[in-house]
Amino acid sequence: MSEQLKRDYEIGEEIGRGRFGVVHRCVSRATGEPFAVKSVDRSLLADDLDRALAELEPKLARLAGGEGDENPGVVQVRAVYEDDAWTHTVMDLCTGPDLLDWVRLRRGAPVPEPDAARVVAQLAEALAGCHRRGVVHRDVKPDNVLLDLDPAGETPPRVRLADFGSAAWLGGGEGGGRRRGAEGLVGTPHYVAPEVVAGGEYGEKVDVWSAGVVMYALLSGGALPFGGETPADVFAAVLRGSLRFPPALFAGVSPAAKDLMRRMMCRDVSRRFSAEQVLRHPWIQSGGGVREVVRPTPT
Repeated sequence: MSEQLKRDYEIGEEIGRGRFGVVHRCVSRATGEPFAVKSVDRSLLADDLDRALAELEPKLARLAGGEGDENPGVVQVRAVYEDDAWTHTVMDLCTGPDLLDWVRLRRGAPVPEPDAARVVAQLAEALAGCHRRGVVHRDVKPDNVLLDLDPAGETPPRVRLADFGSAAWLGGGEGGGRRRGAEGLVGTPHYVAPEVVAGGEYGEKVDVWSAGVVMYALLSGGALPFGGETPADVFAAVLRGSLRFPPALFAGVSPAAKDLMRRMMCRDVSRRFSAEQVLRHPWIQSGGGVREVVRPTPT
């Protein structure tokens, strides 16, 4: 590891591992605060796309998080260190599991709508902040949604979007300028949007499609809307985009929740919701049916 990194942080146990990198717990020697450090071995990056994504990841994660934690739904990058072969990114340490493990712990039981609405609202808020800054995540899935849990169990989990290793910058953002499209088959088959599979350019609404798949998994107890035996089968199902709600899984799910999922997983990109529109949907506004939506009185 980088000598400067080891001078600044005490490196602890491994807490995660991916295709090219490993995540360790670490502690700031100056403040005693706990963090996580993701270390990517650039020598294992076999092609130009992987190398480009690895170089961009810490930059786009910082941009998505904004200055001064403006986008708290994104895991914040605190420092980046590089040596001859490795890139080490120090980031916030989340105290809970990822969303995938959180769902699995329920052993097939669906997440209640009020809890699911809180998760989807926080995820949409994080994505809206990314998109305003011109960043598209491109790999929104439960594994990349981390939870901060209240040890006392008195407050709901706080959702944090992580892993910008597949992200792209569309240009523009809050500073203005023309936006361009992203390209490339990037992401995870069950969660990827149809326009990504089809090829050509696409925009930030690919993240909304993926968040819709996450919402479907929450409310179904872990089932996914588009499946298949092989990645090619899954991609074919995604391209067809035939969204169904089997009664065995969705009989108890409200019409409002199904309406939002249809709008998030809409094949027609021009009609698909943006992250901001997700936040304004009645199901989100009502907290998954917990409270009535107060609508302004016509004047």
